[in-house]
Parts: sequence; structure tokens; C-alpha cells
Amino acid sequence: MTVHFQEVVPVDAYSVQSKGFLHEIDQKVLTMLYQPLVGAFAYSLYMTLWCEATMNQQKKKHQHLMNITQFSLKDILSGRKKLEAIGLLKTFTQDNEQTREYLYELQMPLSPKEFFTDGFLSIYLYNRLGQNRFIEVRDSFQVPFTDSSSYTDVTASFSEVFTSLHPSEMASKNFSEITENAETRDRTLFGKGTRGKLSLIEDTFDFEAMVNQISTFIVPKEVLNSQLKEAIYKLAYIYQLEPIDMSRQIQNVYYSTGEISVENLRREVQKWYRFEHEEGLPVLALRTQPIPLKAMQGMEPKTKEEELIKYFEEVSPYRLLEDYSGTTPAEVDLKLVAYCMLDQNLTPGVTNVLLDYVLSGNDMKLAKGLIERISSHWARKRIQTVPEAMALAREEKRKYKDWQDKKTKTTGYYNGKQQKPSVQLPDWLKQDSSENSVSKNNTESDTLYYDEEENRKWLESLANKSK
Repeated sequence: MTVHFQEVVPVDAYSVQSKGFLHEIDQKVLTMLYQPLVGAFAYSLYMTLWCEATMNQQKKKHQHLMNITQFSLKDILSGRKKLEAIGLLKTFTQDNEQTREYLYELQMPLSPKEFFTDGFLSIYLYNRLGQNRFIEVRDSFQVPFTDSSSYTDVTASFSEVFTSLHPSEMASKNFSEITENAETRDRTLFGKGTRGKLSLIEDTFDFEAMVNQISTFIVPKEVLNSQLKEAIYKLAYIYQLEPIDMSRQIQNVYYSTGEISVENLRREVQKWYRFEHEEGLPVLALRTQPIPLKAMQGMEPKTKEEELIKYFEEVSPYRLLEDYSGTTPAEVDLKLVAYCMLDQNLTPGVTNVLLDYVLSGNDMKLAKGLIERISSHWARKRIQTVPEAMALAREEKRKYKDWQDKKTKTTGYYNGKQQKPSVQLPDWLKQDSSENSVSKNNTESDTLYYDEEENRKWLESLANKSK
């Protein structure tokens, strides 16, 4: 391990330069967003270097920097490396015969929008501050915005206000004379500055090994451009993905969407991480309906239907599956629960209704395709509460009954006998709610109804097989 005096000593000279001005919003970004990540030493070092960059350009010794900051050389070096790592500083060195000189080039911090939409820095800040403080800090950078789409643009153009120069004025100075000496070898004009950019050591992730794991039949290699490659390095570093894990996420994104971007890859990796670490299958399935979405919160049920609503709201999908099977739920069933809650954003209570809906009418089987179709339909309907889910299920039952009755009148017979398909139905889907029963083992024969044509065909075929 390199000790600090092998990299820099107090007599080493340094100079500071910055290609942009540090505005008030930049200072707020540095204080509120960068400081929690790099710490007070590095933050103070950046502000000190910035002050020196705006004063004179004389070379100084690092001893001078130690005197101003009252930091040890070890602390200065540590703070410098943090600034370099987070993209706020570039360091150049030059060895002369007897001395060593450093050039510190300050980089401008990201704008608030760039910072909070960056999938790297924003995650680190979230982990440092916690959810509540993170949201509070983020909201402090928001400004009112009015949509101008309903307004008429009446902005004046340059040619409407200013007149063209007279030919004699144009001839007095040509462009090369106007711009002469604007910038020289050792002097430059101030600009808005260049934004700091994070860079990761590529040795930390075997990109080629990942590429070799990707099937070219699924993902063409040309889609892995330089921008996506940089994002892959960052995501692999943040979420500690191995090449084979990253290859799977890339293939999942491309297979499901037909394209791959930094944003949809980030969402896929985040979903994978929650699934594998923070919210594994059992933990996710153990969640219950959020209190604000509970219709029976703090109330005693007075009817059988209210008892069932309270049951769906109080138990977790894991417990509901246990009640059905009497054993630990299978992993394949828990994955379907995770799909409903993660991919389709269904609440635990609504997921319970869906599970009960399908299990009761499908011979205690959770068909993957059926679960996916119904959950996506309910997600599009923005169903969040148990009563909403039960009402939608009843409505679909009614639609299907009307359709089936019409079909029965048209065809007349099933296998030579006029009858309705026999598929079991949950009690709470029956027309007369006063006769509902909480028990799921005493359901009567009826028809399970869905609005999609594919579900109708499936049910008709299931009914014929059940005879």
C-alpha cells in the first residue's frame, strides 16, 4: 500500500485552475448533495481550491495548503482522491529535475437534475441520508414549472429587433481580427465549465465474459454501445453483479422490449436486486395490505362479505397460499406473487383477491399465463383496494355470463345436452352476497368469468374437460 509521502510532500508545488464559474446553485449542490458522499474534509478542500482558482495563478507549495486548511498532508491526499473519484477534480503531475509539480483542475458539479437522475450518485446519497431525508433534500431543489403547451409563443426573433450591419461596418473588422487573442496557449476565457464525470476501473468487471454469455440470437452485439457499456460498469459496481448475472438482465430487457437503453436496464437491475436481496420471494409475499388502502381498518365486519374483505386485507399472499395448501407455498407460486407485486405493482390485498379468484376457479392451480393476463389488466385499471378488486371480478363475471348465455342460445348444446360449463367459483363472486361464506372449501358449481377472449376460450375448454 502506497503511503502518502510517496505521492506528495509539503515542498511539492501546485497550481489550481477552473474552466467555469461556481454559481450559487452549484454551491448548494456541493453542500447538500456531494458533501454527504465525500465528507467534510474533501468538501472543504474543494472550496479552498476553488477560492484559490479565482484569485491568482501563482504556484504554491503544499505546505501553504496545509496551513490554510489546517489539514495534515495525509488528509489532503485522502480528500483529493475522493474529489477525483466522484468527478469533481482532475489531477496532473509533472516531474522536473529537482521538484514535482501538481496541476489541480476543478470540475463543475452536476446540476440538480443531472444528479438526481444519475443512477449512481443518487443511490449512494439515498443510502447515506435515508429515505425521508433524501426526499426532503431532493424536494428542496424543485422549482415551480408551468406547462407552456396551451400558450402561444410570441417570442421576438433577433431579426425582428436588430437591423443588419451596413456593408461598410462589416468591412471594418473581419472575424479573425475580432477573435484574435481571445484565447492563447496559457490563457482561456471562462465558460460554463465541464461537468465532473465518474470513471470506474474496468478491471473490476469482466465485460468480455459478460458479452460471451449473451446469445447473439437474442441481443445483437452492436446494441452494446459506449454509453450502455459505461452504464453496465456502474450498475455492476453498485449492485455487485457478476458477468453472468448482468448478461441475464440485458437479455431479459431486450427480449421483453425489443430494445435496450440505460434507463430500462437500470430498472431491470434494480428489480432483480430487490428480488434477490432486499425483497426476496418469502419476504415480499409476507407483506400485507397498506393501512391507508384498508377498507375495514379499525372496523368490525357485519356481513360475510366484510369478513372476507377483512381477511384479504389482513393476511399476506404467503399466508393465503398456506391456507389453501396447508403447507409451505412452492417457489413457483411465490414467483407469481412477486410478479404481481413487483412487475404489475398490485397491492398485497389485491394480489390476494387475484389468487383466490384463480385458485377457486382453476382446480387449485395457479396458471402463469392466466395470472399474468389478469394482473396486467387489473394494473391498467389501477386497482388498489380489495373492494375494487372484488367488484371488478364480479363485473367480469357478469360480462362473461351474458356472453356465455348468448353463446348457449346460439349453439344450443354442449356434447348433445343443453348445459353450462361446470367450473367452481369463489363464494364472494356469487350474485347474492348475503349467502357468501368465508370458507373456501364449500364453494358451489358456477362459472368463472373473464372479459378477454382468450380466457373465455380457456374456460370453455376447461368446462368440456371437466365432464
